[in-house]
Amino acid sequence: MSAHYFSGRTAIMKTLKKLFRSPYFWGVILFLIIARAVTPIFILRQTNKFLANFSETYSGHIEDFDISLIRGAYQMEGFSLRLKAQPEEEFVFIQVVDVSIAWRELFMGKINTDIEVDKAKLVITNKIMNAFSKQPNESKKDSEEAASKLFPVRVGRIDVKNSNFEFAELLSIPEAQRWRISNMQGRLSNVTANENAPLSLLSARGDLFNSSTIKIVSQLNLLKKPIAWDVDVELREFNLPNANGFLKNKVPMTFTSGKLDLYSEIRSEKNSIQGYVKPFLHKIDVVANAEVFNGFKQFAIEVSAATANLILRSAKDKTLATKVLFSYEKGEFNINSAKAISEAFKNGFSEKIPEGIDDEISLSKDSMNISKRED
Repeated sequence: MSAHYFSGRTAIMKTLKKLFRSPYFWGVILFLIIARAVTPIFILRQTNKFLANFSETYSGHIEDFDISLIRGAYQMEGFSLRLKAQPEEEFVFIQVVDVSIAWRELFMGKINTDIEVDKAKLVITNKIMNAFSKQPNESKKDSEEAASKLFPVRVGRIDVKNSNFEFAELLSIPEAQRWRISNMQGRLSNVTANENAPLSLLSARGDLFNSSTIKIVSQLNLLKKPIAWDVDVELREFNLPNANGFLKNKVPMTFTSGKLDLYSEIRSEKNSIQGYVKPFLHKIDVVANAEVFNGFKQFAIEVSAATANLILRSAKDKTLATKVLFSYEKGEFNINSAKAISEAFKNGFSEKIPEGIDDEISLSKDSMNISKRED
């Protein structure tokens, strides 16, 4: 090796020795260590103080906060939300929220973050929905304020893993009587959309009642006011007896056997919703319960049951299917009942309804872009 190489190496070693002997160097190291230890505690205290008072409807809490300097990330552990009227019952709990720099965006000159939500549980009840619907504008403002506080850097992507969603009349009822989707995995891409790329894309899947997989694909224009979106839903081979706990006291019948396949497309634009749902009931068997439903509800159930039995006796594959068109406009929910009945008879006696998504409902061209007026 050349003398120049050895002389350069010697100079570097001398510089390092001088640096390591410097009290200023170790002072900086000590400062960084203290800052690394103290900063998460300070942020945790200030964040919990904010979450406890930012809303009149609900409050939040974080059990622990940590920073990862090497990854450019921070983690919130044990994040929960509770209604202030029922502080003993939490309706949101997330074991870990990881927020990290999106390096793929950074290399393109953009500063965005990726959020990963692991082991979340969301339980929606009528009380919770009513609490938020009473003050929708305030609830929206609270949510936006909380999001800006917890995620101060623009979000590029949100991943959800190993999570559960449940719907219940009350939080205290048994889990068997809740509609629940477990083992949810999903991704929302392009969260901070812009004029050049206005659409955010959502894909998710989960297990409904631990019986079958439900898949959801959606595109959203978050820049529109109101938000425009469409969604495709697919559910295959759902075991109907698994829903008996939820259906108890709602309809006077119990499924003893049968499978459900379901396909749906829905679109929401300019305060109106249009869509359809196609249920396919395969080899179902039901028994009557002792409950009595008086009036029109009992009559409708008896007529529906008689019609279903007539179709099933005639269908060779013992499948009951139909296509239900629905809409929601100006506060009114409408179902095309005549169309649904005719489709059921057609499937049972003449032409079979094709299984699968029909690809006939999607966002209009206007909803797939953003105008200057909507910024």
